[in-house]
Amino acid sequence: MSESENQRSENLDENLEEVRLTVKEAAKYIDESPGVVRNWLRELKSHIPTIQGENGYHYFDKPALERLLLIRKLSREQNYSIKQIEYHFATGGKGVKPEPNPEVSDLILKDLQVIKDKLELQEQFNQVLVKQLEKQQQHIEHQQKQISDYLNKRDEQFLLAFQESRQAEQELAANQKKKGIFSWLFSDK
Repeated sequence: MSESENQRSENLDENLEEVRLTVKEAAKYIDESPGVVRNWLRELKSHIPTIQGENGYHYFDKPALERLLLIRKLSREQNYSIKQIEYHFATGGKGVKPEPNPEVSDLILKDLQVIKDKLELQEQFNQVLVKQLEKQQQHIEHQQKQISDYLNKRDEQFLLAFQESRQAEQELAANQKKKGIFSWLFSDK
């Protein structure tokens, strides 16, 4: 805080009995934004003793500023929600501590047990599913190997048949060539 702000704050503290602050000035005094103060005023208006001017604006005197400081403390330091702050004021400052309800606790524990049981069943199902998928993968790999072996064997047989066919054609061509020479030599012309 700057020196001039410190002086204003000290002067404000001294003259707080007679001062009337606007929302903006009150927000600055309690170190909050005007929007937050307006929200508190809207939500907790019955618990903040403001003075309403003839112009309809709300003005904050010492009791209203003290109430804003308390609201700020409850909200910022103790993490109270608006509803909890409202309950705090409505009950004269009683703490907001939820009473443990054994019935609710038992229901929550039962629900958690059901969830735990379902998770265990899901885990078992997942393990069975993984085993089945592994079996399927092995079966697919075995079938792929059989198909690959069959295709390789077929290709080898085709190649062998082709080579034999070529060789037979070459032998036939050679025989016809010989036969053609002999028939030419021994033919009657």
